[in-house]
Amino acid sequence: MRKVRVMYEKKGRAVYISHLDIMRTFQRVLTRAGVAVKHTEGFNPHPYISIALPLSLGYAGECEFLDMVIMDDMSGKEIKERMNKTLPEGIVVTKVYENYSPVRDIAYSEFEITLEYDNGIPLGINIKLTELFLKDEIIIMKKSKRGEAETNIAPMIKEFSASECGGNISLRVVLSAGNTSLNPEYIIKTIEKYLPDCKPDFAEFKRKNVFDANMKEFR
Repeated sequence: MRKVRVMYEKKGRAVYISHLDIMRTFQRVLTRAGVAVKHTEGFNPHPYISIALPLSLGYAGECEFLDMVIMDDMSGKEIKERMNKTLPEGIVVTKVYENYSPVRDIAYSEFEITLEYDNGIPLGINIKLTELFLKDEIIIMKKSKRGEAETNIAPMIKEFSASECGGNISLRVVLSAGNTSLNPEYIIKTIEKYLPDCKPDFAEFKRKNVFDANMKEFR
């Protein structure tokens, strides 16, 4: 019996699979792939699996993590191959490994946000966005377990950059994750509040990487 971590991508049509359905998908996939995962006891046993930092519906991810306990000595390579033969379109296992970092070490997530404009990119938007998100104070209504309240989200934005890409605006942001997290949707809410003329008609979100407190890749 040993603990392993599965690193996977979620893209394409799979971005519209909810977190609960992703969990159910992996449970079925592991059974069909013949991977011997530790199960709960009782009348209706199910696999002991957990996903770090579940993605919001509609988000893509290039570095998602699923942890589980394996009951035999099947290699990581074989687990990866068996799962990929069974997984639905848009979900791909990229790596299976042991000796991984605890989830509590997660401190930041890197996102790529693509802003699309039906009537063309607003003039000077890159400069406006950069000036806005480099401020020391950005007050926005933010939800928490205690309810909704005005919050300064500036300390939760570690890095920000904006560039034009293929007729759209591409944002790269590194945001707080873990105990004090910032959903990238608040980047759009901030634009709506402070720069309404730069509000996008559509936005796509993709998680590119995850880091610890020292900005070392979380693996």
